[in-house]
Amino acid sequence: MTEKQAIANPLGYEHIGKLLRTYAIPSIISLIINSLYNMVDQIFIGQGVGFLGNGATNIIAPISTIAIAIATLFGDGLAAFFSLNLGQGNLDKAAKGVGTAVIISSIVSVIYAVFAFIFLSPLCRIFGATDSIMPYALGYGRIIVIGFPFAIVATVINSAIRTDGSPRYAMFSMMVGAILNTILDPLFIFVFHWGVECAALATILSQFIGLLFNIAYLFKFKTIKFKRSAFVMKWSISGRLASLGFASCFNNLTSTVVAFVSNNLLTQYGALSEYGADIPLTTFGLCMKVSMIAFSVGIGVASGSQPIIGFNFGAKKYDRVKKTFLLGSVVCTIITIISWIIFQCFPLQLIRIFGTESALYEEFAVRCFRIYLLLTFLNGLQMCTGVFFQAIGQPLKAAIASLSKQLIFYIPAMIILAPVFGLDGILMAGPVSDTLAFILCLVLCVMEIRKMDGVSKHSART
Repeated sequence: MTEKQAIANPLGYEHIGKLLRTYAIPSIISLIINSLYNMVDQIFIGQGVGFLGNGATNIIAPISTIAIAIATLFGDGLAAFFSLNLGQGNLDKAAKGVGTAVIISSIVSVIYAVFAFIFLSPLCRIFGATDSIMPYALGYGRIIVIGFPFAIVATVINSAIRTDGSPRYAMFSMMVGAILNTILDPLFIFVFHWGVECAALATILSQFIGLLFNIAYLFKFKTIKFKRSAFVMKWSISGRLASLGFASCFNNLTSTVVAFVSNNLLTQYGALSEYGADIPLTTFGLCMKVSMIAFSVGIGVASGSQPIIGFNFGAKKYDRVKKTFLLGSVVCTIITIISWIIFQCFPLQLIRIFGTESALYEEFAVRCFRIYLLLTFLNGLQMCTGVFFQAIGQPLKAAIASLSKQLIFYIPAMIILAPVFGLDGILMAGPVSDTLAFILCLVLCVMEIRKMDGVSKHSART
């Protein structure tokens, strides 16, 4: 890429703080909106159906997470591929990346939706459904899986829209669907009395509308000339997209593995406690969902840094890469500290958003928030580290950073601590994994930044 091309794109010269705000704010709102799809379902289901209905959505959540993993495999891979090629001046290749991502994600999403629909019952059992929760899980799940292709393809296109320099449009397309979902949920539950099935129906209708808005943008790109000829499957590009998006994908798949292990452990040790099997299963899921809303802000900042880091790394502007990463990490850490204060001070108020239940239910919910989220203020660095390595084209390190908390540390900690401390051991695994993941990501980042500094000094001498 020439110096002239670097200067032509604001990513190469605009103030980093301004760029991060421009890209991060819409990304934050988009992620919060995406999280609200399920959160809104749980609020109205909890108020209108009860905690068993919420338990059902927690059982379906890991099945939906696999769909999110597919979306991020091609969506985040496309964002990295797109920004790297823009930085290098390969506009035609960037356009072909968009076309390939849309085609491959459409095919894979339909295949997965059919699979999930056929094998829904055994999947629910695998993820810990009890006999009392199972009917609700099947009713909700049979509808929600139909919408997987809408959600997956919309997410992929949305990633390209953000990287193209239209984060506000990307945010708007998601906001339309979320607002519609918020309107339809209470209408279907409290007016039509359709139960948990209606919440799923409201979600897939809203996702379809969001997809239509994303499709409308396909031929309005600003940085590339996107033509119909770009819709040709390129297997080499498809492989590159998958490699770049692997870290995000595997991170989400790990969430599914975590759900499998934690749900079954919660059911097993909950049945041996005064709380029973259903209360720990439901409240732990709600704790995860509430924390995910807050962490969406930090993840949005990290995602907002991706096109800035990717472009400048492609343009060999390593000083701007380093400044963007450090600024993003500081902002994410501030966000996680604020979230930690809220989780520790107001757990009961947060859980009551989903309905008021028994004293035992609320007692375990408060315990869950206070123990599991004890050290979440350490998560800011990890959020940025995975995106950082993904943006500079190092998928292996991105995968290690992204998976460190859940796969490398959290699952082993649960398995070790649960037999010793019971339900509390499952919750204590959270702060243990937060600490170890922070240390690992810190080491990886320091090493990479020192490496960039060395390259910059060598280039200056030559």
